[in-house]
Parts: sequence; C-alpha cells; structure tokens
Amino acid sequence: MHVSTDHRPASPAAICSDIGAILVSLELGKSTWLVTSLAPGSEKMSRYGVAGGDSAGLLACLAELRLKTRARTGQFSPW
Repeated sequence: MHVSTDHRPASPAAICSDIGAILVSLELGKSTWLVTSLAPGSEKMSRYGVAGGDSAGLLACLAELRLKTRARTGQFSPW
C-alpha cells in the first residue's frame, strides 16, 4: 500500500479580496520588521519594511496603510 505524503492542494488558494478589515502580519527581526498586509480593494499582499525596534515607524506604516485603503475604497477600515 502506498501512502502519499504530498499534501499540496490541486490548485492554489484564492485570496479573499472582499474582506472588511486590513489584515496585517509582522515578522519582527533585530534589524528589520517586515509588515505584510491585505486590505479591502486589493487583490495581492503588500510588503513593507521598518527598522527593527522602530515602534513609531511601525505605527506610521499602519496609519499609511489605513489612509491608502480609505483612498482606494472610500470606506473606513478597522484593524
């Protein structure tokens, strides 16, 4: 009996673009913080870099994401 260890889906996963909030992930390294986001009205993930430890820069990046989303959709997006 052969047991398959290949667990990849037959087709790539679709990105849900009709979400009502900005989804953010953070990778916190010593030198760089990587911010990825998926926002309403966007069909792809966006990537931004912030200097490691720069919490003010991180908050500014998140505020900019919110402004861009509002400009694109005309709607306020919660976190």
